[in-house]
Amino acid sequence: MRLLLLMLGTLVSTVSLATTSAEYLPADADLDTSIPSPESQLGWEPGDWRIHHSSLVQYMYTLAEKSDRVSIKVTGYTYEQRPLLQVIISSEENQSKLEALRQAHLNGAETGNLEAPLVVWLGYSVHGDEASGSNAVPIVAWYLAASRSASVKELLKNTIVILDPSLNPDGLDRFSSWSNSNQSLTPVGDRNGRIHNQDWPPGRTNHYLFDLNRDWLPLVHPESRARITEYHRWLPHVLTDHHETGHDGYFFQPGVPTRQHPLTTAENLEMTRELAKYHARTLDGAGVMYFTEDTYDDFYYGKGSTYPDINGSIGILFEQPRVNGQVYNRVSGPLTFPEAIHNHVRTSLSTLKGAFELRDEFKKYQAEFFKTTQQRANKAGFAAWVIGDDNDPSRALELMDVFQRHRVEYHALGSEISADGQVFKPGHAWIIPVKQRQFGLAQAMMETRTKFEDNTFYDVSAWSLPMAYNLPYATLSRMPTTTDNSPSITTSAPDAKAVAWIIGWQQLQTPSVLQDLLDEGARVRVATKPFSMDGETFSEGSLVLLAGIQDEGKSDAIVDILQRAASKGVKTHSYKTHLTESGPGLGTPHFKIVPAIKPLLIVGEGVRSYAAGEAWYQLDQRLGVSPVMVEVPRLNKTNLNDYTHLLLVDGTYKAIKKGLNKRIATWVSDGGIIVATQGAATWTESLCFEADTCDEKQDKNDTDKDQTETMAYADFDDQKAQRTIGGAIVSVKVDTTHPIAFGYNDEMPLFRRGSTLLQTSKNPFATPVHYTEKPLMSGYIGEQRLTEMSNQPAVIAERHGKGLIVRFANNPLFRGFWRGTERLWVNSLYFGTLVSSTELP
Repeated sequence: MRLLLLMLGTLVSTVSLATTSAEYLPADADLDTSIPSPESQLGWEPGDWRIHHSSLVQYMYTLAEKSDRVSIKVTGYTYEQRPLLQVIISSEENQSKLEALRQAHLNGAETGNLEAPLVVWLGYSVHGDEASGSNAVPIVAWYLAASRSASVKELLKNTIVILDPSLNPDGLDRFSSWSNSNQSLTPVGDRNGRIHNQDWPPGRTNHYLFDLNRDWLPLVHPESRARITEYHRWLPHVLTDHHETGHDGYFFQPGVPTRQHPLTTAENLEMTRELAKYHARTLDGAGVMYFTEDTYDDFYYGKGSTYPDINGSIGILFEQPRVNGQVYNRVSGPLTFPEAIHNHVRTSLSTLKGAFELRDEFKKYQAEFFKTTQQRANKAGFAAWVIGDDNDPSRALELMDVFQRHRVEYHALGSEISADGQVFKPGHAWIIPVKQRQFGLAQAMMETRTKFEDNTFYDVSAWSLPMAYNLPYATLSRMPTTTDNSPSITTSAPDAKAVAWIIGWQQLQTPSVLQDLLDEGARVRVATKPFSMDGETFSEGSLVLLAGIQDEGKSDAIVDILQRAASKGVKTHSYKTHLTESGPGLGTPHFKIVPAIKPLLIVGEGVRSYAAGEAWYQLDQRLGVSPVMVEVPRLNKTNLNDYTHLLLVDGTYKAIKKGLNKRIATWVSDGGIIVATQGAATWTESLCFEADTCDEKQDKNDTDKDQTETMAYADFDDQKAQRTIGGAIVSVKVDTTHPIAFGYNDEMPLFRRGSTLLQTSKNPFATPVHYTEKPLMSGYIGEQRLTEMSNQPAVIAERHGKGLIVRFANNPLFRGFWRGTERLWVNSLYFGTLVSSTELP
């Protein structure tokens, strides 16, 4: 047995591509042997395997136990209950007075005190399957904890180093399990190999399949909320964001200079360039191919490398060529996983070296940033923004919570004002003053723009948060009276002896209350026409519960649900009569029963995982609906009659063959409801119903027989940009009488991403939402795309037999923060059965 183990050890060593941790580090590291190395704790050398989050956490705690330079704070937990660590490494003396140093640093950010400590934040692998970052962390942390070199001692004496070992623990573990379980003894570099092509969903995203590197601004998820709290507690001078890329060369910022957001200062670009020189020298010395000021941008402030730029820090993006296995055959030659790890170690250390040597410049820059921000505020040309609640305090408070987490100052409006043709009332509006420390970030969250120096965007080109929440807002030339009273929602408990309870549908939390009631077996009716009672007007979509039609013993349970809802700010009106002042009486057929729902969400290959995650999150976290998710192969074996809805998000759906296609069409004709967005909406247009001719529909592109216009080869990128809608805000008209649009006003902003155009309906009553004539409100959309969209349908709800297909040209659940349009999708779930046949005689 001993001989066998020796032989196996020899075999493994011959194919291992990894090296010891010490070999990743500078020659003068002078490592303290009493501090355990990563391999001594992991049982394998870095690069042999992908590290799991639990092992990463355990090693960080080992370092904290063995080294007085290391301390750890748990800042929160992921959905899968993995801890989010903040690892702080500094000198032993500094560790004993961290809070005092933090305060000194924050004061220095205002005063420019050069004696305050330098703060550098190193963040890794926000995309879980870009794992070389988190696998570099044990080596970087060990070096800082164990090195006795003069340079490290001097660094830690004057610097607080904050390590975020894994920004996305759930995704990291999903990918680590995939990669490790597909790893061979003999490394596979062939790019067609299974190890290089993950199953659906990949490890890039968090538990609910969201891209956390787009969530720094919206703050939908616990990982982001925990991180942003600590970011503002420490306000680092430099923050790094270590990724992987499909390109062959290593990238470090700056990105394309013309694609930097206009609110980011020119000084930020110059400081980034100064730090880039250190990365270049390090990578040149190692013979690593790299590039900078190309491909990537610094525009959307919801990314980890861009958010710091509007908050007084310098954000740096690193992109290491991806290696999913032990080796990957790039076009420019094989790349091993240890080499990928080594590159992130190199740039982590070059960041620390550059930031330390330029520390006075970084401290001056940060102080000057806030002074410049105040100067910009003084020249803004207006005094404040006002945001109304659209008669939905919960939605407005959700937005105020986002402002608060970003340290943006706001106050409750103290007296009624008018602005931009709108009236804002006390108790229903909030004021964001211009003269505040966070003016730059507030402006980035509020502004709209449609003109850009460069029309190419790595991500979205617009994200105005009041528009995302569909809340009225305006700028004010003078600061109005305000109150410091914390905004709150006061609701009275429902009357247990009432004969009718009514809940307005426009409230953000009402759909989850409806689901609770349906789960309880309550009979809930919905108004299809407006009505009023005791001076209160109720619009279409209002929910009505009549005590007299409930099953025996249900009334108490219903009151309990309504009381819990009231404690969360949902307003319920209690009445002792069915009589109304105007509009139909509560007992008339104009109030329809809302049936219980059991939706089926299609996931898997061909389905865009981001969009599937957004639907999953909406069902699970916001509605409390059991999310039944199946992949297409399983769908072939599923009895569709067990479900009320098929939820199809953006994707191709090529896996649905003719037989299943026919089954789905029959299911719809028999009463099923399909809710389809973007690519799925296009797919549903190919469904064949018995009443159709079922002939192949002519491809839209086939109708254009004109000769193709000749263009210069060099103009390709610009022409592509003009045809790409990376993300912009457009205006739409809403038919508020249509069940899919219950709870809305007659016009609102909508997020447009992608170029999906819906086939228009022959039914004039089937389009509850359509684009305005000139729809662009904020962001970039090329003229051709704008012309295509003008007055075209954005949502179509069409009857087929007894069933319904609701088609969305856009994703109403975009990234979980477009709260203003999510109700369109929710209405499709609960009110789809209300859409009647509208064939004219």
